Amino acid sequence: MQLSNRQVKLGLHLLSLDQATTTKCLAARLNVSIRTVKTDLKVVQAWLQAAGDYYRAKPRVGIWLVATPAQRASLKAALMTNQPTIEASTPQERISQLGLLLAVTDRYLTTQQLENRLGISKNTVINDLNKVERYLADFQVKLERKNYYGYRLIGAELNLRSVLEALLNQLVRTSLAANLTDDPLQQLRQLPLSTVPELQTILGVIIPAFSTPAATANPNFDANDQLTMIMRLAIIILRLSMHRSLSHYQQLTASPHEQAALPYQCFVQLMQHYDFPQLQQEYDYLLRGANPRFDDQNIARLTKDIIAAVSQQTGQAYDRDSQLQVNLFSHLLTQLSNKYKFTNEYNPFIADIQNRHPALYQAVSHALRTRISANPAVVNASLIVFVTLHFLVSLERQQTTRHARIIYVCSTGLGVTSLIKNELERQLTNIEIAGFASPTEVAAKVRQWQPDLVVSIFPLTDVDLPVIQVSPLPSPTDIQQIKAAVAQVLQVSPQRLTPVTPQPVTTAGQMAQSRALMLKGAVIYGQLQAAIGSRVPAAYQAAFVIHVMLAVQRISCQQSYDSQGLQVGGPPVAPNDAQRIRQIFKANQLSINSAEVSAILQYTRINDLTNKGAKQHG
Repeated sequence: MQLSNRQVKLGLHLLSLDQATTTKCLAARLNVSIRTVKTDLKVVQAWLQAAGDYYRAKPRVGIWLVATPAQRASLKAALMTNQPTIEASTPQERISQLGLLLAVTDRYLTTQQLENRLGISKNTVINDLNKVERYLADFQVKLERKNYYGYRLIGAELNLRSVLEALLNQLVRTSLAANLTDDPLQQLRQLPLSTVPELQTILGVIIPAFSTPAATANPNFDANDQLTMIMRLAIIILRLSMHRSLSHYQQLTASPHEQAALPYQCFVQLMQHYDFPQLQQEYDYLLRGANPRFDDQNIARLTKDIIAAVSQQTGQAYDRDSQLQVNLFSHLLTQLSNKYKFTNEYNPFIADIQNRHPALYQAVSHALRTRISANPAVVNASLIVFVTLHFLVSLERQQTTRHARIIYVCSTGLGVTSLIKNELERQLTNIEIAGFASPTEVAAKVRQWQPDLVVSIFPLTDVDLPVIQVSPLPSPTDIQQIKAAVAQVLQVSPQRLTPVTPQPVTTAGQMAQSRALMLKGAVIYGQLQAAIGSRVPAAYQAAFVIHVMLAVQRISCQQSYDSQGLQVGGPPVAPNDAQRIRQIFKANQLSINSAEVSAILQYTRINDLTNKGAKQHG
């Protein structure tokens, strides 16, 4: 018995339920009428009865299936291999199939040809083509209509490929929503592509190249990465067979390291199979599609621009949330700076976010498509929603509690920043560390970050904000002073500040790792103390200990300072001192960079920094 695509989805949904459901719930799930569900249920019931006694229905209870997990898995597999010849049963599926049909051919297709391929009426084809035209407009691709000839697509080659990639990704997300298998190759074999046999044939050649043990067990590329690679290779082969290349025939060059990677090996193998030239731009398309590439500096600026744009459009002060800045930068860094950019990611929150937060979603969408790419294959709904989630978390923080912004002034502008931040946030609520500054840059940082309070280990003058002078590591008395100042800024009593949440219990594994780091830190501190400790002022010996311990932790966790973040004044670092510090860390199996070396040596120059700061503020 042949089922329609909608009936297959109905059967798969019933097999995924472990309790009774109603025709009303099924109609809402499939977005059809209750009458349509009842008609489809008769067909599905007949199909199930031919396979065994599984179907159950009872008035005022509902519909359910009686089957073991193994039987359900077998029935699901049977349903997925029993796809109808004509798959495009819903408007969205028809639009996708029409788009694919037009994108895989370089000639005109008549209305009659489209009717025959999709098995739909002439009026339906004409109406659906209007929707296809609106869909293509976002990709800057035009649907050309020519009397007596038919229809074809016109646009830049990269834009046409973006259409193909977006439509194939959509098929992967929607047609395989049942998630019957974690095998990406099996998922691609099940794609409903009978209306575009050209792609089906090409995939039949590509998939075996990814079936080798080296490909399936490759730790550098997960299932989604491989899905995207396979789809882009199919697009490359399809377009080259139509004599539509991206490049001016620049030959591919790659380093030995790159040649050992899975994308290169599969690309070369398939180009040789089809006797196509190995072109650099085609290989670049395999790695990144239509995605632009940003360096770290551009991504930092891009992050600020996106937050500023969304803040302006929504009227929310997202630009005052430093945590949002850090989180969004990290997300965009992963998304935009990698050599590889694979886009077949599934986001289950798309419909919910679009419906519940339409204004924020639109603001984020406009900011991303204005500043990253207007191409929907690059800035797709999934990416927009992931970024929107960062803003929703920020919004929740703003609405849950108010915060006082603090600048902490220490000897180097970095100092024991992680410890200070963790200690203050552990003991105080309703605060946000806007940043850290050295004595020489307080005025500039106040103008830049607009804090509410300044917490400093130095006496400061000429700062038009409350200044709380504390010990290098804030004492309980210092904490109470800061707490009182925060309450005053927020115009509440100290007792009304949010209570401190107890810290979670540390596991045995975490304790063992911490002990190992502390031991290594103590050894390194002892050696540094012997080398340069005599030049560290007595008042800052405790801070120096803490700084060295945290430096060991940062380096061990690969979170070292970078040279851009370290801003200090004074004479250059003495080469002998720097070399000695590197030798000490190397002897303890750690590699220290120049920024960390400079931060350590600032403790030998505190007197110079203090005098310079006093002169500037005096």
